[in-house]
Amino acid sequence: MYEEIKDRLKKSLSEKRYIHSLGVADEAKRLADLYGANKEKAYLAGLLHDCAKEAENPIKKCSDLGVELDDMMKSNKGLIHGPLGAEIARHDFGITDEEILSAISWHTVGKAGMTLLEKIIYIADMTEINRDFDGVDKLRKAVSTNLDEAILLSIEKQLARFSKSKKAIHPNMVYMWNDIVSNGN
Repeated sequence: MYEEIKDRLKKSLSEKRYIHSLGVADEAKRLADLYGANKEKAYLAGLLHDCAKEAENPIKKCSDLGVELDDMMKSNKGLIHGPLGAEIARHDFGITDEEILSAISWHTVGKAGMTLLEKIIYIADMTEINRDFDGVDKLRKAVSTNLDEAILLSIEKQLARFSKSKKAIHPNMVYMWNDIVSNGN
């Protein structure tokens, strides 16, 4: 099954995006093993998390597949690939596991009340081996000891970047922060 999915992704994604997807799948599987999640689900969600990242006309594709977008997603196409990716995984790749689809859907903006698998895919996207940005080593170290702390660090990093570039912050990211902080971190 994985080889067929990899072949299809290799044809539909740029080489860089494909390599990133393989890295996220490997990191997700490692984190699933570390934190006691289902490794197969983590690997599959990681592999497919960006299957819609390079989709042509994503807003039209969302409309065709019945994907509802909030106003912020409509105005920032970079956020669309999460929920669109879940539907592409369902329709084009035959994925029916709602836990996997939800992890794909929320990997970009997060949300309050994330499941373990959703958290793993969210952070694996930031910490996979091919990522190279200021602070990634600190994030990788944190994710190996405390998943929620690593997510908080990643949110801090993203908020600083959004603030510097004067980009809007999706409210779900704030809700995710507040949820983690209020539940013990």
